[in-house]
Amino acid sequence: MLSKTNIVKLVMGVILLAIWAMPQKSFADWSIGIGVGDGGHHHDDFHHGDHDFYRWHDHPHYGYHMHFLPPGAVTIWVGGIRYYYYDGLFYSYVGDGDFIIVNPPIGAYVDVIPQDFQPVNINGRIYYTDNGVYYLLTHHHGYKVVEAPVIGYVGPTQVVVAQPQQVVVSQPVQQVVVAQPAPAPTPVYAQDSFPVNIPNNSGGFSTVVIKKSGNGYVGPQGEFYASFPTVAQLKAMYVK
Repeated sequence: MLSKTNIVKLVMGVILLAIWAMPQKSFADWSIGIGVGDGGHHHDDFHHGDHDFYRWHDHPHYGYHMHFLPPGAVTIWVGGIRYYYYDGLFYSYVGDGDFIIVNPPIGAYVDVIPQDFQPVNINGRIYYTDNGVYYLLTHHHGYKVVEAPVIGYVGPTQVVVAQPQQVVVSQPVQQVVVAQPAPAPTPVYAQDSFPVNIPNNSGGFSTVVIKKSGNGYVGPQGEFYASFPTVAQLKAMYVK
């Protein structure tokens, strides 16, 4: 018969053997993994059930990885994509048991937002904002994540002075008529008169009219020529 001491040793040995034979739970299954954008993971000493999770006022960077969601996280669908929400933070499942903190998706509706979000009046609408995230309070669906509003700017009124149009009056073109000297009238002589042009001392000509008279000719001064006078005769008579 076994002694009491041997019985205790036997029981302890069975318990130790059972514990050794149990599948080991990895540390990652019970801790929060935090990683930066390079994909590496760093395990903190926070344990599920022992410490609080990140909250909005902790301002964790988007892209941090976590191995499980905080208690009380709710599922939210935005544009057919599933997100998880808790205290102002949105999570997306990336596989292999990992969740990542993401930017608040535009269009998401939540019932409660952290007290960090303060109301501001922008362009006549009340927004709740903190750290660059904006919510609008709706009547039936709680708070909605919206785009950052563009703050309206009213600049100085631009005064446009209408310049008077310059009216160009077309002036009628006056036709300038240069009076041409009237041509000297052509002298009309009688049928029995004969004009003769003789050179004068001015470089021009002088007209001497000879008239028929009987059997001869008469000059302007009444002189008589038996035949029609020559230019030399007339020049000697009329050019001085």
